[in-house]
Amino acid sequence: MPERRDSEDAQDIRRVLAGDASAFRGLVARHARRVHDLARRMLRDGHEAEDATQQAFLNAFKALERFDLQRPFRHWLLRITSNLCRNRIAARKVRKDLLRPIGGEDAPIPEPPAPREALDLPTDFAARQDRVRRAIEQLPERYRLAVVLYYVHDLPVADVAAIAEAPEATVKTWLHRGRAALRGLLSPPGPPETPPPGGGTEV
Repeated sequence: MPERRDSEDAQDIRRVLAGDASAFRGLVARHARRVHDLARRMLRDGHEAEDATQQAFLNAFKALERFDLQRPFRHWLLRITSNLCRNRIAARKVRKDLLRPIGGEDAPIPEPPAPREALDLPTDFAARQDRVRRAIEQLPERYRLAVVLYYVHDLPVADVAAIAEAPEATVKTWLHRGRAALRGLLSPPGPPETPPPGGGTEV
C-alpha cells in the first residue's frame, strides 16, 4: 500500500539523516525495481539503465537533506531518475548530431490510423507485451515518459506532472499524442496500392 510504503520511507530517511547510512538500503529495496524500469524504458538500453539507476540513488542519497518528508519519496526519486535519463538522452542527441551528415533527419512517427482499425498484436500474451514495450520505446522522449509513468507505473496525471515538472494540461497532451502514436505503431500496415488500369504511365 502506498501509505505504508511512504511511512516506511519516512522512517528510513529519518534514520539516514540521523547518521545511520545503512537505513538507505530499505529505500533501495523498495524502489529499485521501479527506478530501473523507468530508466530502461526511457534509455532503451539495459546496461545504461543499470548505471542510471545507481546514479539516481546516489544523487538521492546526497540530496536527502533537502527532501520534504511531507511528500512521497518515490515521486521525488522518479523525478531524479527522469531528469538523469533526459540528460543522457540529450547528450546522445548532441553526439548523434555531431556525427549526422548535413541534411539528415530522424524518421517521422507513423500517422495514427482510423480509430476503428484493429491493432496488429500477437495473440500470445508475452509476445503482445513485448510488442507494446517496443512500441513505447519508439515514442518521443516526453511522450514516452508520460506513457510509462501513467500506464506502466499507474500514477495519476497530477503525479506524472510533478515528476515530469510540467503542467497537468501538458501531460494530458503528451498522453493523448502518445496514445495516437502507439496506435499508429501497433496497427497493421495498410493494403498495397493498386496500380491504375492498364498499368501504363501517362505522358
